Amino acid sequence: MRLPPFKLERYFAKYEFSARYLLCSSDCESLLVSDLLALEPGADESLKRHWLGYTESTGAPSLRKEIANIYDSITPGQVLVHSGAQEAIFLFMHAALQPGDHVIVHWPCYQSLFEVARGIGC
Repeated sequence: MRLPPFKLERYFAKYEFSARYLLCSSDCESLLVSDLLALEPGADESLKRHWLGYTESTGAPSLRKEIANIYDSITPGQVLVHSGAQEAIFLFMHAALQPGDHVIVHWPCYQSLFEVARGIGC
């Protein structure tokens, strides 16, 4: 599947670090790691013991368990963790859509929300 260039990413590549005021970002404000760790007592020691390596492709079991605990009716086995919206949109659409399906998306939206469906043949 060939998708057209992602216009938002092209825009950010050009202006993200050169514009004086960037009012179009959707990410949160950046933090120093020390500021983030200060939000939870003992987090710095926990981080020092954390293993950095590949985990299960569905996400770390401990993270999936914590996400499932937020809800009353799901188990960790029903939770998938993705590295970002693009990956989740792509995988969901490839699992749920067939060529010829009619897809409606809200607008404005992330370009991939309609381009991936279009690329599948919807």
